[in-house]
Amino acid sequence: MYRVGRSTGAGRAEQGRQTDGKKVCAALLSGAPSERFRPPPLRSGVVLPLPVAGAGRASLLHNTDLSEKSEHAVCPSPGVMSPALAEEAPQEAGEGGSRRSSWGLLAAAGLGGTLVALYAVATPFVTPALRKVCLPFVPATAAQIQNVLKMLENRSGSLVDIGSGDGRIVIAAAKKGFQAVGYELNPWLVWYSRYRAWRDGVHQNTKFHISDLWKVSFSHYRNVVVFGVPQMMPQLEKKLEKELECNARIIACRFPFPCWIPDHTTGEGIDTVWAYDLKRSRGCKTKSLEITPETES
Repeated sequence: MYRVGRSTGAGRAEQGRQTDGKKVCAALLSGAPSERFRPPPLRSGVVLPLPVAGAGRASLLHNTDLSEKSEHAVCPSPGVMSPALAEEAPQEAGEGGSRRSSWGLLAAAGLGGTLVALYAVATPFVTPALRKVCLPFVPATAAQIQNVLKMLENRSGSLVDIGSGDGRIVIAAAKKGFQAVGYELNPWLVWYSRYRAWRDGVHQNTKFHISDLWKVSFSHYRNVVVFGVPQMMPQLEKKLEKELECNARIIACRFPFPCWIPDHTTGEGIDTVWAYDLKRSRGCKTKSLEITPETES
């Protein structure tokens, strides 16, 4: 082996070769080696210093040793990815794909839940329009409520609102002292009516039922309020005439009954209210007790 002196020229040459080697390794690890950094040719007779642990000084190796170990060098060949990077790349790709898949599932679940909620809320409002007799929900105006209460003056007893909607008539009648009941087919409106009655403090005098009006008997009510449409009024007229007592009063809003003659009318336009006393419309007569004279035997 040749020994290299500690002269200034030889030291600078060795430092230059080490610096070039580091630059080449860095370029090759980046995967895009530059033409600027090519491995310098090894000259014969050149020895590179390597640190020796515990010795505190450098040992010299011949260039033939470097050529034998060049096949096992740390720096990879140009364009080749290191094994560590090659293992991390598929893991990162898999994690990114799983994140995208999770976000896709969440978006699909959110959209599906929104559609189901819209269907559940909208169906009770749309279904009445698809029936043979279309009976949509139209809230009562303030003028209609006042006209109904006017027709209920000097009246008492139980009251029923056929097609109570959001419960405005029932709540207003309960505030006047009536035991008021509402029948409505839309469950959302029934639940909302119960909430309004509780909020206004009349929930003890009100009841709301989810039921079809054609399946309910109104025989025990003395006051009946109807928000109907022309297609249903003839059939409803026959039903009420059959079930109600002679002292009952029927109040029709928006549309009158076809055969009965109203006893009282108030309001104008869509706020018009008709009141029918069933004892006059039916021609009821008060039953009198007949006393027959006793005959002596």
